[in-house]
Amino acid sequence: MIFALQIAAYFIGCVICASYTSLLERKLIARIQHRVGPDHCGVYGVVQPLADALKLFFKRSPFAGHSKQEILGVILMLAASLCQLALVPDAAYGLPLIILCHSVMVFAEVLIGTSSRSKFGVIGGTRAYFQLLGGHIPLMLGITAVILRAHSLNPADFCPDWIDIPLLFAFFTTLLMTGHRLPFDFPEAESELVGGSYVECGGILFAMIYLSDYLNLLFISALTATLCGARHVFLLAGTFLIVCLIITLRALLTRSTQEQMFRIAWLIIVPIQLVYILGMCAMRWLNVF
Repeated sequence: MIFALQIAAYFIGCVICASYTSLLERKLIARIQHRVGPDHCGVYGVVQPLADALKLFFKRSPFAGHSKQEILGVILMLAASLCQLALVPDAAYGLPLIILCHSVMVFAEVLIGTSSRSKFGVIGGTRAYFQLLGGHIPLMLGITAVILRAHSLNPADFCPDWIDIPLLFAFFTTLLMTGHRLPFDFPEAESELVGGSYVECGGILFAMIYLSDYLNLLFISALTATLCGARHVFLLAGTFLIVCLIITLRALLTRSTQEQMFRIAWLIIVPIQLVYILGMCAMRWLNVF
């Protein structure tokens, strides 16, 4: 009973945090672009996430017109986003499980897109599939380098030094790629694909996808803050600052091409990570640390 209440409290907390992260993004981008942003629902728009949720839940029948593959993909995406965020602060085998959950999210997006009846959804799912090569292989190399540097599978055991700045920068960039945040949001690309993989999902299914995207944003920020050495209260502050940084990048940067993403991943990020991996193995062999 207590475990069920803990899960319910965690889920409610994640929903509230993700909802108000979306409001923060809309407000911050509006301020950067000299717009007002949401301000009609409550004082300064603080009730806007609740209004959006009510609209989505009562908009249409939740599963009408969707294939079983689409519904399964949405459920997998939400479950993986909840699990990976729970693994960040302190988990004995956190990093391997994070790889698993993060990969499930991408495969769920591919499943949603490729099972869509719209050609735009299929294009979005195909883009997500090809982004696996550009993002997830460097991500696994980056996690390998972090494990060797920390001598642990727990992300909280990583104690960064000034020599780790290139590794952290490369790791953060790969998280942006796998999280489909600008300038690497090719599967969605709302100016081209009108939602990409999720173009046919509406109502509750879209609400679940929307929630998963912002939970993924919180995960990227929390993992980066943890690897930068933030703990406890400072972890919350660091997560908030990195969320604001990612949102600011969305407002300031234009979308790159997939060719540019592959160049960044394979010509810059992968060499940095290989240097760290080989360096850690060499120092371990020489008994330097």
